[in-house]
Amino acid sequence: MNILLLTFDYPPTPGGISAHVRELAKAFSGAGHKVTVVARRRRGEDALLREPGWEVHRVALRFAAPLYGLQLRAAVKKLLPRVAPDLVHIHGMGPLEWYDITHLPLVYTNHTSGYLKRIAKGGWRRMWMLKRHFAKVDLFLAPSRELLEVPFAIRARREFIPNGVDADAFVRDEGQRQALRSRLGYGEEDKVAIVTRRLVDKNGVIYLARACRFLEDRRLRLLVIGDGPERAAVEAEFRRHIGDRALFLGNKRHEEIIAYYGAADFSILPSLMEATSISGLEAMAAGLPLVGTSVGGIPELIQDGDNGLLCRPADPEDLAEKIALLLGCDLQAMGARSRRMVEERFDWRQIAAATVQAYGHVFRGGR
Repeated sequence: MNILLLTFDYPPTPGGISAHVRELAKAFSGAGHKVTVVARRRRGEDALLREPGWEVHRVALRFAAPLYGLQLRAAVKKLLPRVAPDLVHIHGMGPLEWYDITHLPLVYTNHTSGYLKRIAKGGWRRMWMLKRHFAKVDLFLAPSRELLEVPFAIRARREFIPNGVDADAFVRDEGQRQALRSRLGYGEEDKVAIVTRRLVDKNGVIYLARACRFLEDRRLRLLVIGDGPERAAVEAEFRRHIGDRALFLGNKRHEEIIAYYGAADFSILPSLMEATSISGLEAMAAGLPLVGTSVGGIPELIQDGDNGLLCRPADPEDLAEKIALLLGCDLQAMGARSRRMVEERFDWRQIAAATVQAYGHVFRGGR
């Protein structure tokens, strides 16, 4: 099959959509499909990136953000005669807004919590715009059941397909774990919770910081990887409650983060909105149990009491209670169950196969 993936975000740009598109392209290519990606070009990036098995055509986007989709559309139209895809698969709302290519099947993955905010705000104008955008779509996919819900009728078939993870990239290295823990100043008895989140309101890290007020276990250490507009407020809140037991490392490249998962004992997802969290899946692939909020796709990852614990969103006391409870559990046994779940249900090869099967509903050569 010949697949064109259209997105604003592609590595090294961080974020869930960026990681999703690259890993999906990799899995498609590995399964023998032809893949082309069209993405936004950022400062210092080449216009053409040759990945192992597929190409990424990057487009420099100028002027105001509402015009970005128009420029991506023009780039796709210019590329079509050479690439000749069987279908186009758009990731994220931005590239969908100006899209008007009608002779190819259009697949859309509804990734972002921004969609949920639009629905919550309501209003005839927002609903009219969403109806207009979704009317173009032949197949509507989403990585959480919440993001699959549309408050009006659409003609597109809808399917839930979760995010995935490359389980093979997360192999526990005990020597590397001990060396990194030593470098970070962690002792043998310390229990390290890793939080790999952009520090923005929807990721709820401020509630984790407030939860530390209720946590008395001095073994607990927080390792925070990520940056964003809430960083100053989040850091201040952590410092107020647990002092220097919270360590902030800022943004890290994806390949660097893998080692830090290996140095941790469990992971925390305090999100207010979330799809099937890629950072949660990565923690699971690294053999870590999770504490996470019962929103979006997080309950797809956490079997409560088996490989982690669920808590209420925006509730620091409940989050603290679940962290304290997890600290009394067999973390290695729970983490082993996390790893097994990933291998059985969330490997990118399985996600890619499910996506191609879904393509078959709009392109008869897709199966």
